[in-house]
Amino acid sequence: MLKVWIAILNFLSAKEFKIADKLGEASAIISHFFVFWILPIILLYLPLKFFAALGIVIALFYIYVLAGDIFLSVFGHEKLEKKRGMIDITNVREMREEITGALIKYIGGIISFATIYNGLQQIFQGKAFVIYHPSPFPYFDLLYFSLVTITTVGYGDIEPAIWISKTFVIIEILFGLGFIVLFLTILISLYIDIQRKKNMINIYIRKAK
Repeated sequence: MLKVWIAILNFLSAKEFKIADKLGEASAIISHFFVFWILPIILLYLPLKFFAALGIVIALFYIYVLAGDIFLSVFGHEKLEKKRGMIDITNVREMREEITGALIKYIGGIISFATIYNGLQQIFQGKAFVIYHPSPFPYFDLLYFSLVTITTVGYGDIEPAIWISKTFVIIEILFGLGFIVLFLTILISLYIDIQRKKNMINIYIRKAK
């Protein structure tokens, strides 16, 4: 399982770096967002249920990758490439990059789970979730539900109605808790780095005296 996660993360990183080298970093980011955020949503609203299922598969794969990225960012792994692995913040810029990256993953998780929920709603003909006060925009309802689920607020105005939708709700809650651990890891790493720098300065001062 861990080896598969590492292989997938490194493969995707290599592809994104190649796209960035050929087309530029902005193109790599746009292609990433289109493939994993926009394309699954488009697939939901194509006529056949097969396309909705394909949208779910892409969104689920993205969540799988994000979960591996979170896990390995927190616990680290000696064979990971580039910036993968244990967080090591050495300056303010790197801290901002880590926090920005974590927030993007968090938003991506919310959108991906919303895509899965909407896909289930399409496949099961509106029976996967009970929506008490539906809005004119079907995707928005379950995007809102995804947000309140990952933050564990849960107002109760939308409920999972079948076992598979309940399963994904449980997974999203655990996914959200993983991000709390990730942010704590970033803060602890920053604190340790500050203390390390203070100790080095103190040692330097003592030697100077």
